[in-house]
Amino acid sequence: MDNNRMIRSELAYWDDDKTTVELYEDFIHFAPVGDKAIDIKYANIVSCKRYIKELSVTSKGSSQQGFYDIHYIPLKFENKEVAQYFFSFIADRVQQFAELEQTDRESHHKKDDGPIYTIPSRMGFAEGVLYIFDDHFSFRVSGQGENARLQYSDIHEVIKSFGTIRFVFGRNQNITFQIPKALYAEVYKYLDTRIKNMHIRKIDTEPEFDISSRSGVGSIVNDMVIADSNVARGMVDDNNMKMGDKGRLKNSQET
Repeated sequence: MDNNRMIRSELAYWDDDKTTVELYEDFIHFAPVGDKAIDIKYANIVSCKRYIKELSVTSKGSSQQGFYDIHYIPLKFENKEVAQYFFSFIADRVQQFAELEQTDRESHHKKDDGPIYTIPSRMGFAEGVLYIFDDHFSFRVSGQGENARLQYSDIHEVIKSFGTIRFVFGRNQNITFQIPKALYAEVYKYLDTRIKNMHIRKIDTEPEFDISSRSGVGSIVNDMVIADSNVARGMVDDNNMKMGDKGRLKNSQET
């Protein structure tokens, strides 16, 4: 696309100050009176909302350190027709660039088996990094090895709530991660779509033990999942099983 071709320019109010809003092919140019101009690419817009003559644009941008700068820009146009035009144009461009980004990401992933998203996150009180891959996620606590890993095919659903994303799996088990606001909607949409698609394609005859043995949250969950699987196959007497002091399943006859 031609970055220099302007589509339309209008005057609006940014809070109480005037600003010129210019639509280009792949970015918006804001020129507040007496302030530094801001260019925002459609690919970096997180949301665009409209209420009659008012428009709210929220965008993200990354710094070299990996942190995210958020721009929240409230606009008020002269009439609702202008506001509707700008809203429709921006929303359409955001959708186009989101589709292009998804295509590029999938194409890149085919060449590189690395994570699609690398996100500073928290699991409970543990700080670490959440790695989102094409078919699974993993979480590593800072300074330690991998502490959680699940295949999407083993996840029942993913739920978003107040800045967190919760993966539900197993017998009413779940893991919850905090996600930075700038990536929250994008990551949730990717995971929700990916997990639903994975369920559609999942082979119903996949052995249960294969599923159980590759899933879990650290050694405790792995022991519990494997023990439950063994019980289901009659390999142990579950009447003799109890929970150990550290959450590990053990035989009650053990000393």
